[in-house]
Amino acid sequence: AVDMKGAIASQVAAAAATAKEIQGTLLLAYVPHEETAEGVVLARVLDQVGKPDLVVLGEPTDLRLGIGHRGRAVVRLEARGRASHAAMPELGDNAIVRMVETLPFTFDTLLPEDPLLGEESATPIAIGTSPDGPVVPERCWVLVDRRVGRGETPESVLAAYEGLEVEARIERVELVSYTGEKFGAELFFPAWWMDPAHPWAVRAWEGLGSPPMRVWRFSTDGVESCARRGIPTVGYGPGDEALAHQANERLAVADLERAAHACRRMLRSLLGPGSPDTKPVPTGRREERRGRNRRRR
Repeated sequence: AVDMKGAIASQVAAAAATAKEIQGTLLLAYVPHEETAEGVVLARVLDQVGKPDLVVLGEPTDLRLGIGHRGRAVVRLEARGRASHAAMPELGDNAIVRMVETLPFTFDTLLPEDPLLGEESATPIAIGTSPDGPVVPERCWVLVDRRVGRGETPESVLAAYEGLEVEARIERVELVSYTGEKFGAELFFPAWWMDPAHPWAVRAWEGLGSPPMRVWRFSTDGVESCARRGIPTVGYGPGDEALAHQANERLAVADLERAAHACRRMLRSLLGPGSPDTKPVPTGRREERRGRNRRRR
């Protein structure tokens, strides 16, 4: 409901209600793999349609205007030992023990704080060993979810693990689309922040009724549109982001209705006949003026 049916419903309803009022081009893009590798599929959309004037993400903002968030890096830590029969552990070197001894240092380190986006964070999200069976494992790996501030790079993230008795690298994955197409992705996604004084941000904010502004705690497709491509990007959606990925995820119908009304006002502000930079559209064709997108982590 919160992530993402509510936002999709409010955007589609707003687009349908204003279709005969707006001028220019409005693109609704709902892409796969946003949770796994945000921005990767949006990049393909932008490669095809060109650079829009503004991207509006539909991630939940509790009806406020989203203007950025921390970046995300998935770091693979790997400890190596020596295998032996589990009945004779003294003959081996247990990689799990090596990892357990190292992990506290990876999380006790004081992480920097971005003055606009908040404190960086790190938490383990997956763990595995090999080989299986009654064997002292010779390999143990842990995936660490790092949330990073502006200016961080893959190199600066990995530098934090230098000197530890583990190997560290940015995780890479192979994704398969619903079409069957396969593509690889490095799981590093830069932080971004949209200047609220930017003309496009101001017009979106005014169209929405001048709501409070905020940054998300999680990551979105804005890592591609704003951080990598410099496209003005904001976000607006119903619901509490803290409910995302939880069993009790829910959305108040009243908030959904408010979001749909606000999105209609925003579209009129951005693409209405009286809006700045919008030219009349000749009968029988549409001039491509600006596009729009939404989605998350």
